[in-house]
Amino acid sequence: MSPLLFIMRKTLKNRTKEVLKKPVLLIGYLFIAVFVISMLIVSFVMPSGLIRRGSNDLYTGIVTIVFIFMYYTTLKLGIEKGSTYFRLSDVNLTFTAPIKPNHILLYGFIKQLGGTLIFLFVALCQIPNLKNNFDMKHYGAWMILLATVFYALSYPLISMVMYSWAAKKSGRKKILKRALDVMALLIAGVVLISLFSTRNVVVTIGNVFNNPIARYFPVIGWTSSIANASVNGFTTEFWVGLLGMVFLILGTIIGLYRAILDYYEDVLEGTEFFEAARKAKREGKNLTFGLKVRDSVKQKLSGTGASALFFKHLLELRKTAYVLFFDRSSVSVIIAAIMFRLAMPKGVQEVSLSMVLFFALYMLLLLQMQGRLGTELEKHYIFLIPASPYQKLFFATLAEHTKNLIDGIFLFALSGILFKAQLVNVVSCIIAYTLSGAVYTYSDILTRRLFGRIHSKGLLLFVKVLVNILIIIPGGVASAIVLLITENEFFMICALAGWSFVLAVTLFMFSAGILNNLETVN
Repeated sequence: MSPLLFIMRKTLKNRTKEVLKKPVLLIGYLFIAVFVISMLIVSFVMPSGLIRRGSNDLYTGIVTIVFIFMYYTTLKLGIEKGSTYFRLSDVNLTFTAPIKPNHILLYGFIKQLGGTLIFLFVALCQIPNLKNNFDMKHYGAWMILLATVFYALSYPLISMVMYSWAAKKSGRKKILKRALDVMALLIAGVVLISLFSTRNVVVTIGNVFNNPIARYFPVIGWTSSIANASVNGFTTEFWVGLLGMVFLILGTIIGLYRAILDYYEDVLEGTEFFEAARKAKREGKNLTFGLKVRDSVKQKLSGTGASALFFKHLLELRKTAYVLFFDRSSVSVIIAAIMFRLAMPKGVQEVSLSMVLFFALYMLLLLQMQGRLGTELEKHYIFLIPASPYQKLFFATLAEHTKNLIDGIFLFALSGILFKAQLVNVVSCIIAYTLSGAVYTYSDILTRRLFGRIHSKGLLLFVKVLVNILIIIPGGVASAIVLLITENEFFMICALAGWSFVLAVTLFMFSAGILNNLETVN
């Protein structure tokens, strides 16, 4: 085990030296540290129920649905591709070395402990929002983080066991995947039947997921019961869930350590798949990774000069979209925004459409941090087009604006019908959504111009998110002030749209310089 510990010590030492030698990189990590510490203080110090005090049943339902979705997607992928703790560099170095396989497995598990920090950060960012809407215990934040840790440690182990069992005989993969699909369909069927009976989303969520079967169901129920202790306290299901997850993780580790010693082939496919996913993320193609790309669509590649970029991007969108320009990100934003509004109480009907807008912008921020222009800047031809930088930047990003406009029309037209909103509010939300998408796009480009290629995509992505949050806050404050003065949702949305327009134009003017020369990109 000592050679593997040496590798980990050396890797940590080299990364520390790399950070200390690059001032921009050091500033970035210090900025992240300050942000994380601030989020920790806010998460543990801020009082609960500042906006409203939602029911514990609703909280339990939301948490359970989140863990059902997370386990379903990760386990199904694990059955198909396998699960892994390793990178290809680990495979090339450790799998060929004269080291015991069980020691290599422990080495991978120790590395996974570091990977849980990403999940902890995501959970940490959601705690203030949960505290605003639910009456959480003073130790509630710890329970959410504890449940997140158990999830991050358990799903690779379960996936590894399932994949190892399924790989030994043909047909087993199909059986496991169909079993997961049947369970998902059963849950969806129970929810729909209850919703048909109650005709209330909040009551339905509480009825379905706050019952003994859901609370004590292995793995999913155990994990959600740990998180639910943040509002329900240390109940019986919490202790059952805590002990169940501890024994599950320890038992699986011991079983793999003693029994499955020749697991190299089992994890190799998963390692290759996740390495390809990481490469797609670095290249800005993570939103289309794994999607089926159609060979041809009924659209000709036209346009001359800089406008050819626009038609090229439209063609790429069509090839990866389900229908027209609706791809995976479009569906995610629309479904998440509408479900968010349906779960809200009836006492906030007067701002229903704006709540959909704000949540949709939040989802768009998470999904649009790696636009298509990032991949275009890696190629030389965009710098050789005989047009001004402003023309090239406009046409290179016009497809993103078009897609956001169409997504916004579909989302807010549907929301307007569901919530019986006024037409002017629907139109204003569409405009605000499209302009905010432009802000995200141009802030991404400006960040790239200022920082270039830094230590990692993850750090650059973090910086982009923080920059967008900081520049959007004044618009949010201004729209809130307008709402207090006018008590009119339309004027509030217009204020947000106006601020987004000013930001988009300003960021566009400053970011166009990235196309002046190739060196600014690299």
